[in-house]
Amino acid sequence: LDFDPDDIAVTIGRPAAEIHSLARELNCDLIAIASHGRHGWSRLLGSTANAVLHGTPCDIMVGRFPES
Repeated sequence: LDFDPDDIAVTIGRPAAEIHSLARELNCDLIAIASHGRHGWSRLLGSTANAVLHGTPCDIMVGRFPES
């Protein structure tokens, strides 16, 4: 992948809250996130992906993260 280093954001805090905040700040149209949930309800979505899903100001695309 080619990307501009200026397009990278590093934040500290709760992942879902930081993703919500950055999505609002950047006026994002889409958030892409990988999931590898393994327990209970989070089998469908990981806990972070599920937390991002609720309260996000834009669309979300969740892909499955392959287990190694």
